[in-house]
Amino acid sequence: MTVRKRASKMTKAQKKRYRDAITQLIASGAYGQLVSHHANMMHNMHGSMGPTGRNRFLPWHRVYLLKMEQAMQAVEPLAFIPYRDWTTQRRIPPWLEDFMPTVNVPGQGNISVSRNIGWPPKLPSKAEIADVMDEETYWDFTTALEFQHNGVHVWVGGTMSLITTSPADPLFWLHHAQIDRLWSIWQQSNSGKNPSLSGSDCTMDPWSETEQDVHSINGLRYSYGS
Repeated sequence: MTVRKRASKMTKAQKKRYRDAITQLIASGAYGQLVSHHANMMHNMHGSMGPTGRNRFLPWHRVYLLKMEQAMQAVEPLAFIPYRDWTTQRRIPPWLEDFMPTVNVPGQGNISVSRNIGWPPKLPSKAEIADVMDEETYWDFTTALEFQHNGVHVWVGGTMSLITTSPADPLFWLHHAQIDRLWSIWQQSNSGKNPSLSGSDCTMDPWSETEQDVHSINGLRYSYGS
C-alpha cells in the first residue's frame, strides 16, 4: 500500500527520491511519453472538452497519477507522488523551487519548465474548497473542483498554464494528487455517485482501466496521509 504524504511532511530522503525518480524517467524518455498523453486532446479528459470530458476529468487523472507513480516506483521502489494542499501551503514547496527540468516530449520537442508564480495572485481558500465538498451530485462536484483546479494551474503559470505542457512541471503531480485526494474524501460521504459515462467513454484511454475500476483508491492500493 502506497501512502501519498503531504509535501510539507516529507523527509529529506523522500524528497530526494521524488526528484531522482523524475530525473531518471526524463532520461529514459518515459516521462516525456506521459506528458504527451496529456497533450493529446483525443483523450477527452477536461471539462473544456464538453460533458464527456467533464465526467472523465477525475477518473482519467486518477489513472494518470497511477501510471506516473508506477513508473516512478519502477526506478525508485519507495517513491510516491506527494500532494500539496494549497489551502494551507500557499507557496511552492521550497524543495521543488529549483526543480525545473527540460523534458523531451514526443511531438513537441524539448520543453524547459518555466513558472510565473502568482498571476493571478490567488489560490483556492479553505472556504472555497469547503463549498466544493458540500456539492451533492458528481456533476456539480467535479464542475466546482475542476474550476478551482484551473486556478492553481494559472497561479503557477508558465509550463503549468497549458494543457499540452503542464505535466512537464514536477509540481503538476502534487497538484493533481491534491485534486484526487479531495475526490477520495468526497466519495466517502457520497457513495455511489459516479461519472455518467457509457460505451468507450468508460475506458480511460490510452490505458485499459475503466471508470468503474477506479471508484475506490483502497482497491488501487494507495491512500493519502494527513
